[in-house]
Amino acid sequence: MHSGNVAGNTNRKEILLQTLHTIVDRPIRLMVVCSTQNRAILRYGLLNQLPGYLELVAGPGCSVCVMPAGHIDAFVKVAVQPDVVTAVCNDLLKAPGSTESLESARDKGADIELITSSMEALDIARQQTSKTVVYPAVGFEATAPSVAEAILEAARLGVENFCVIPSIRLLPPTIDLLMHDPGLNIQGLLCSDHINTISDVEAYTVLAKKHNIPCYIGGFEVDDILEGIVYLVKQVRNCESVLDDTSAFTYSSDEKKRARKMVAEVFFGVDALWRGLGNIRQSGFVIRDELSLYDAMKRFNIRFSEGQEPCLCQCSDIISGRGLPPDCPAFGMACTPESPIGPCMITEGICNSYLKYNVGSRAV
Repeated sequence: MHSGNVAGNTNRKEILLQTLHTIVDRPIRLMVVCSTQNRAILRYGLLNQLPGYLELVAGPGCSVCVMPAGHIDAFVKVAVQPDVVTAVCNDLLKAPGSTESLESARDKGADIELITSSMEALDIARQQTSKTVVYPAVGFEATAPSVAEAILEAARLGVENFCVIPSIRLLPPTIDLLMHDPGLNIQGLLCSDHINTISDVEAYTVLAKKHNIPCYIGGFEVDDILEGIVYLVKQVRNCESVLDDTSAFTYSSDEKKRARKMVAEVFFGVDALWRGLGNIRQSGFVIRDELSLYDAMKRFNIRFSEGQEPCLCQCSDIISGRGLPPDCPAFGMACTPESPIGPCMITEGICNSYLKYNVGSRAV
């Protein structure tokens, strides 16, 4: 039975690829917004199997990659304070700031623990009551409910040695900004079903209509991705701007209401700095004053800045569809997964995937 499923998946893949080779009869440029989908495209070796006229470019869908170096500077500034434990996800560890990373701070003695969720950070705070546990909360809108839940749980339990540095961002305002650039010539958006967590589907419907481009929300397997690309190409050929949501994840209205309620209780929207894109209106979150005890920005009196990025680094162009990893003079040479000079070379970054899967110069 298992071999039959594999054969079925292979046949489905071949059918979808054949369909693409039949219907792509003109240059078409699509943006793959999500870094996980970009990584899957490279892992599956799809680039060399797609029609020559079809161009895929990466979007700003890697939450660490879109942070200015100044955000890492703020994380490091807090991490080196006495009696502080920084609880951080692995992807953030090597991300470079202006001069330091959290990894280099750890090598110099900063107390940094690797975790996978905000609740784990709260658990550490409950166990190490003599230390202040700081959680750098990095992610997109899908991350916001879990971080809000951890803060509300800390308040409920009276845990006062836990706080968060919020670096959570909203993708729709940023994609909207990019779509206003006619030079990008993006004709369709492939998005991941991560956005369904607090249901930003409405925002993507608005984007599709506003910019007259189709948008497809799907999963991360090869068939999911190819089905999305086929859908987008058909819509481009038909001059349609429609949102299609085939998400594998479905959330009940109660789950969405609960997630939105938690987010509204903890955060409010503000303008936020993005790497290479400047200050984008209403694209970030900050913690409400009523919960300022859990706001590390206030507790340690720090501010985010743009920071200083290496002159060789071209991550800003790569995450906005304006360049490819091999175009960067540092790619695979001065900038490697072991010693990244730009955030796109971290584990989930597009440069890392290009290098790992030995991809040439073709678009992603």
